[in-house]
Amino acid sequence: MKLIKNIVDKFKSLKKWQKFLLLAVVALAIYLLFFRSKTTTSTASYQFTEAKKGNLQQIVSETGELSSSNKTEITGSINGVITEVYVKNGDSVKKGAKLFYVNSNATEEERSKAYSDYLSAKNNLASAKAKMDTLDSSMWKAHEDFEGKALDTELSVDDPVYIQTKGDWQAAEANRLNQDQVISQAQSALNNASLAYQATSSGPVKATADGQIANLSVAVGQSVTSTDVAAVIKTTNESWVSVAINENDIVGVAPGQKALVSIDALSGLELPATVQRVDEFATISSDVAVYYVYLTLDKTDQQLRPGMTAQVNITTQEKNDILLIPNTAIKPYQGEKAVQTFDEKTQTAVYQPIKVGLSGDISSEVLNGLSEGQKIISGEASNSKSSSGGGFLAH
Repeated sequence: MKLIKNIVDKFKSLKKWQKFLLLAVVALAIYLLFFRSKTTTSTASYQFTEAKKGNLQQIVSETGELSSSNKTEITGSINGVITEVYVKNGDSVKKGAKLFYVNSNATEEERSKAYSDYLSAKNNLASAKAKMDTLDSSMWKAHEDFEGKALDTELSVDDPVYIQTKGDWQAAEANRLNQDQVISQAQSALNNASLAYQATSSGPVKATADGQIANLSVAVGQSVTSTDVAAVIKTTNESWVSVAINENDIVGVAPGQKALVSIDALSGLELPATVQRVDEFATISSDVAVYYVYLTLDKTDQQLRPGMTAQVNITTQEKNDILLIPNTAIKPYQGEKAVQTFDEKTQTAVYQPIKVGLSGDISSEVLNGLSEGQKIISGEASNSKSSSGGGFLAH
């Protein structure tokens, strides 16, 4: 309070013209402070970029799966001890060639049970196939009855005879189709029983494909089981990747296009690939229409395994040495596309129509409407000069 009283007393002691001058200075200071603040907050601030030449790719990305590789794993097939090895790493073999001999350690009881299970599975498959013949005959007989009693007499669809004979035919057809599944299951059971019986019998383990022996991991005197991987046969088969692509992106995908495949389980190992086939008809997956695309790897890796998840990036279009601008600079304008430039005379942003060509995730091609090096507005910064974020202040 004492300070304020001193200031007031000092002001009162001034001469009249000194008081006027002091008040004028204070008023001018307040005016300038207000005017500058208003100018700073109302002046537009833009970020600028230039149209530049460069390269652009249009890429379709999707997650797929490694469906096959150029190697075949050889398991022990028999539970026992290896007594002979006929090959070494680097040897070329044909399908069916003997690789090593295993002396089974199964007991007679185990072998007898495995053989009994095999015979039972074999009989079940034979019975399923015999029943198929019966069901097939019944289906065609029911179909003939339906045609003879219903169609030939031109019965109404509401007539009990029509309904009955049609129902008999459809039921017989359903039974016949269901038997296909029964036969498949019986065949699978027989295959498993055969392998289980084979695992109890001494014998040679044979190559299941043509190729070159690699990763041989067995030796004489070593114990193996039917599931142990004893060797790998490197084949001439190609490594394939399959990927499902939605109906919006599939339009640009075609055989011959290049791709980059990244394998998640192998620390993102990247391998070049080529599109070989594209499905013509859609497959419905979770109520969504997708089209399967099949690619071959141009290079392979020993660590690849069928079923591994792969990130697939297919380059559907590529252009080099074209005029590019960032997508953030492109604006809708009168039903077309445009960019904004800054008019120094009017100190305002104005629209400049352009024609856009190939578009990527970040940049797009400009076919006409801009020239190389021309400055355009890529975004609007904060209205405050102090927080312009590196943009150019337009004033």
